[in-house]
Amino acid sequence: MAARSGIAAKVARSGIPVTPERARRTDEPVVREPDEGIFDRELLERLWRSLSRWAVPVMMAGAYALLAVTSETDVAGKSWMAVGFGFVLVVWFVFRALTETAALSRALSVGDTVRLFELAARYLPRKRRPADRAPFLVGRALAHQLRGEFTEALAALAEARPSPELQPLARAVRIGALVELGRPVDEAAGVEARTTVAPVASAVPVVPAARRSLALTWLAEAELAWRDHQLEVAAPLFARVIDDIRAGGATRAIAHVYAARIAETQGDPAAAARHRTAAATLATPDATWLRRHVVVGDLSPAPAAPAL
Repeated sequence: MAARSGIAAKVARSGIPVTPERARRTDEPVVREPDEGIFDRELLERLWRSLSRWAVPVMMAGAYALLAVTSETDVAGKSWMAVGFGFVLVVWFVFRALTETAALSRALSVGDTVRLFELAARYLPRKRRPADRAPFLVGRALAHQLRGEFTEALAALAEARPSPELQPLARAVRIGALVELGRPVDEAAGVEARTTVAPVASAVPVVPAARRSLALTWLAEAELAWRDHQLEVAAPLFARVIDDIRAGGATRAIAHVYAARIAETQGDPAAAARHRTAAATLATPDATWLRRHVVVGDLSPAPAAPAL
């Protein structure tokens, strides 16, 4: 017993955690590996992002420099090599910009809240022009809305200066947040007048497609009608958004949430359950507002009508 107590005391003094299941067996304490790794994950991520952006240009610069030094050519030949290297750099950075644009566009379309927050945290510190910052701020606002954080969504939009191409999405997010908070929607008009900017060329040209812009307009109008208890006006507009597969998963999921509320108001719990389940199906796992109030079995078949 004394030997066992001595072993347990040494383990306790070492500060190394022991699993509860094996703690009783003091004759052979089980040591668990520390949760944190040797390297800082944030530092590794920053290093990887730097390598993914600059590794190819640096390697190509070294290759072209070696080619220019070892090749037996005159100044004209080396000048053409420099032109070729410049062309490679242009192609590389255009590719990087397109990759950045594609990632943001997809996250906005499907409502990937985790990805939207990641992109905003990654690129906003490097962006200075309002036109370049606006897509990421609007994306952050949409992510807050899909998580039910409507005050934070309005705060993110307050910093944004979206171009006219981004205004439909920004307006839909702003109106949706104001409606959910029960605040006057007249605030949206004043904010839009202050934050709308003239068209400016942006390095991140995330522009909603024309069809999606129309669906966002329908969504905003339907939310206003729902707030004013004009269900006969709101229901067809929400249905149009739901039926438009080009509107994007996030926009259609929001329409399903309001359609479920309308169905509940009209005394149709089965339709409300179908809409809520459809919203949860379209939503990403972190979009908690869209996935709220979904009960397993909501899509169970309705009972059969009694035989006559």
